[in-house]
Amino acid sequence: MAGKDMPLRRIRDELGVSQEAIARRTSLTTGTYRRAEDGYAVKYTTAQDILQAINSFQKEQNKPELSLDDLGLNLM
Repeated sequence: MAGKDMPLRRIRDELGVSQEAIARRTSLTTGTYRRAEDGYAVKYTTAQDILQAINSFQKEQNKPELSLDDLGLNLM
């Protein structure tokens, strides 16, 4: 898979947070989050959990909220 080319990876890097930090803000394991970031297909509910976590970091850093499309996830 193309993990480094994924928008989600770029967004996380720009936020300066770890995969573990994002997973902690969701109901997901770090492994599940990592697979999503690596481009594996995820359920819509998983994608929503990731989006909510990303947007919580965005808000803390006074950055605009993102949409599900911005994350570039591969949905099932």
